[in-house]
Amino acid sequence: MVGTILAGGKSRRFGRNKSMERFQGERLIERQVRTLRSLFPEVMIVTNRPELYLDLDVTIVQDIIPGMGPLGGIYTGLLFAQGGSIFVTAVDMPFIQPAVIRRMLEVFPGHDVVIPRLGDYLEPLHGMYSPRCLTSVKRMLDREELQVVRFFPSVKAAYLDEEEIRRLDPEGLSFFNINTPGDMAQAMEILGSQRE
Repeated sequence: MVGTILAGGKSRRFGRNKSMERFQGERLIERQVRTLRSLFPEVMIVTNRPELYLDLDVTIVQDIIPGMGPLGGIYTGLLFAQGGSIFVTAVDMPFIQPAVIRRMLEVFPGHDVVIPRLGDYLEPLHGMYSPRCLTSVKRMLDREELQVVRFFPSVKAAYLDEEEIRRLDPEGLSFFNINTPGDMAQAMEILGSQRE
């Protein structure tokens, strides 16, 4: 399985490229690479700006179908994984928890998708996808239907439920993402409380 970071967003609400923001002494992109490298033999960045990440020792690929959001990133990641499966996360989720990801790896065999589910809410940008998803994803892209979860009924999906997630990640930080400068300030507060 390839650890895959989606770094193709335009960061409109943040005002500048989030992946380059300093966070606990490193860029957000470096933090994600370091975390995924501890879990997966290969790490890949899917981006529209590959030149930004040339200093990182990872596979860097450009969106095959630009402008298709996370679904296009998942499609690109699966194609470049060359028949392998991928774990997908966004560059702006600084607190992904290895324990949750390891549990997803245990659930994944025999499935095409493994996704956390919190109540009725699914977390597709903290998900595992097999190459068997490619046909369904491409069909959606061709129709410009970009909501990731819409293709799940057409594949064999498994869900990591809230009770299990809370056991592994009691504070629920895995899915915290940074969209605005206010979110970044909140993330810094979380870091401060963790140190205490």
